Amino acid sequence: GTVSSNKAAIRIIGDTTPLWSQGHIVYDSKRSGATTVSDLRFGPDPIRSTYLIRRAGFLAVHDPGFLDRLDVLEPADVGATVLVNTPTPPEEFWASLPIEAQHLLRERRCRVFAIDANQVAEDHGLGRRINTIMSTCFFALSGVLPREEAIAAVKQSVAETWGKRGPEIVRRNVEAIDDALAE
Repeated sequence: GTVSSNKAAIRIIGDTTPLWSQGHIVYDSKRSGATTVSDLRFGPDPIRSTYLIRRAGFLAVHDPGFLDRLDVLEPADVGATVLVNTPTPPEEFWASLPIEAQHLLRERRCRVFAIDANQVAEDHGLGRRINTIMSTCFFALSGVLPREEAIAAVKQSVAETWGKRGPEIVRRNVEAIDDALAE
């Protein structure tokens, strides 16, 4: 769901702001369950080429296991916002991070947020689909759009994407969006 979620985010930014937007998504041919890296770029000028982002203002880690296995935090810019999906309780989260990650986050003065998106998804009958929850957090934390406007756009996107599956699916996703904001 990460690729679809990021495409939706690009569409929301492109359709509701004066910004130009582009996504560069790299994923394994296996797709489901494989590592996906999504670089979303947006700004006031047209984006004329595709490239990987060297320094990111926002970083989301959807699988906390990546923190131990991959150097996922290296692209974090100074002052970046970092969002981690983790089942670790908030009061234990910082201590659970690898020492190298703590050092990098401190050194670059990153703002760090954690959410148990898997639990929010499960609580709303979404199974392992955390993409809507993580997308909601991105819009709530990134400031690319005013928060209320962004959340309304995410809910509209959910209605358009999942509406054909019925109102129950849309309702579950919308409730998960509201709970993601509370978490």
